[in-house]
Amino acid sequence: MDRFCGFEVVAHRGAMGYAPENTLVSFQKALDMSATMIELDVHLTKDREIVVVHDCDLVRTTNGRGLVEDMTLAEIKALDAGIAMGPEFKGEKVPTLQEAMELIDHRAAVNIELKTGRTLYPDIVDKVLEVIYAYDAEKEVVISSFHKAYLREVRRKARDIELAVLFERPEPDIFAEAVREGWQGLHPWYRLVDENFMGEARRWGLAVRPWTVNRESEMLELLRAGVTGIITNFPDLLNSVVTQFSAESPSSGPSPN
Repeated sequence: MDRFCGFEVVAHRGAMGYAPENTLVSFQKALDMSATMIELDVHLTKDREIVVVHDCDLVRTTNGRGLVEDMTLAEIKALDAGIAMGPEFKGEKVPTLQEAMELIDHRAAVNIELKTGRTLYPDIVDKVLEVIYAYDAEKEVVISSFHKAYLREVRRKARDIELAVLFERPEPDIFAEAVREGWQGLHPWYRLVDENFMGEARRWGLAVRPWTVNRESEMLELLRAGVTGIITNFPDLLNSVVTQFSAESPSSGPSPN
């Protein structure tokens, strides 16, 4: 990413500590809280539209049920994606990736996580790249996934977009693999990150954005370790902690990587 620099406050599914995850109201809340990056998840509908939702099934986050890949965009748009969090969010819809990009409008970077249905979506990479380039956002986006096949496909088709691999268990060879595959970032479960991990990441020149960190003490620990950014449900809290940390450690503030 060329357009955004400095420590990265990454809003997990938007400001999901305050608003329904992966909705436009959650993304706007994250922007209002000065998040520098918004993380979101994408699936493909039955009619091959890109929607922003975490699970392959809609039952947890909407008032409907069924797999995203078995429903059309119109059917998904008829559902309520806000009411489960409270009546004040009634009427929130599952957004498309285009709607999310239009709302964010270059005010923050975007971390797009590629998800799967029953299997890998065969055309999700092409469709996501089409949206990214349509919004001239290739320098403002990180594409991430737990599924390395997706990352390899993106790298074959686009050399100008930052990629990051997600993982939740120790992978000793992940540093060399990332460099070999042309992935610039690591998105590990936060408990995998310590000074030794960060030493290896720096040695290989990799960005590190751990997930999902919601406690002040853990944010501070990761800041001291020198992470590139932190993925959190509470971007306002993280911004406060970063400010506090920078004031206390002016000569060794958060990593600018």
